[in-house]
Amino acid sequence: MSVTTLRRLSPHSSAVTSTWHSSVVALPAERRAATPFHTREWAAAWQAVRTEQVRSRHHLFLQDGPSQHRMSFYQVSNSPLWHAMEDDAGVTRPTFEADVLYGPSVYGEYGGLPGATVPVLAEAVDRGRALARDIGTEALVIANIPPAERTLWRQARTPDAEVVLYWAHRARVGASVDEFIANCPSASTGREFRSQHRRGNEAGLTLKITRGPELLPYVPEFAAQSVRAGDGHSPALYGTDMLAPLTRVPGAVGLLAEHSDGSLAGGFFCFRYGSALYLWTAAIDDARNGDLPIYSWLMYESVKFAVDTGASVLDAGRCDYAYKARLGMLPVALTSAVYLTRPNPHLVSRLGALHTGLNQHVLRAWNKA
Repeated sequence: MSVTTLRRLSPHSSAVTSTWHSSVVALPAERRAATPFHTREWAAAWQAVRTEQVRSRHHLFLQDGPSQHRMSFYQVSNSPLWHAMEDDAGVTRPTFEADVLYGPSVYGEYGGLPGATVPVLAEAVDRGRALARDIGTEALVIANIPPAERTLWRQARTPDAEVVLYWAHRARVGASVDEFIANCPSASTGREFRSQHRRGNEAGLTLKITRGPELLPYVPEFAAQSVRAGDGHSPALYGTDMLAPLTRVPGAVGLLAEHSDGSLAGGFFCFRYGSALYLWTAAIDDARNGDLPIYSWLMYESVKFAVDTGASVLDAGRCDYAYKARLGMLPVALTSAVYLTRPNPHLVSRLGALHTGLNQHVLRAWNKA
């Protein structure tokens, strides 16, 4: 276990110390994390993940006076979610040619280090990039930085490239579903939202709410439906190895649409955490449901669940840009900062093409909204 001290990057007098740990459970207790994606339980789930091919795991504990922070780093040889973004961007070749060190995984909707100072962020980059060099990866990727933190990371260490892999979507919930619908950009959108929910009800759909470990029996079918919802040929984005341990993350909840016979029509894997309901990922049985609007029915039920549980914000997650824009949700760009382990202009060019392609992909969706 090594310790480094950083004294020169901040006008403040405090020094930043950091230590590496092989397991997140070895780290000191932490204050309440800013999002479910920053919790100890989220990091612990990645200790056994295989869907994202993780070759090694490293957890950095950082201290700046009384302030403590933790950041997990994963050496990844194949990330299905990153490849899905390459498909969306329409790039002609994979971005990376070797392993990458992600801090943390791109599967967490939000990354970064909320509340950390610039010296702490600089230490995280320095230690992360040194580790990336030591284990022979092409780059360190600080994943999914929200807008409020992006400038701080740039001040800490200027990245070699930046890629907005996706946009999150957020909306104020209000005191009722009616209030949420009243805030839609147009009356016709609100009417359609109600109509699709009514169609689901008339077809016999009912909502089953499963919290934490109660979700475990549904994980295999949820994972299978997430595969069938794709093109059937691409690697699965979510496996049972990923979903099962995530049921232990604080606030984990499944909002599941069931047919009248009790079979699963689809569902949202969510986190009711802090003031928000996070809709992290969805699985829909398109083969059986035909034109039944399962997704929209679940979105309506999600708004209702958020209202009933006192959430003030609905965070509807990534992708489905046209649909979420029609509902009037605020898009939030999430930037991944890339720090190379050695000069590589071809890699920088590929990262630029990925960023441009994803931006065009999103603009096309918004133009259809």
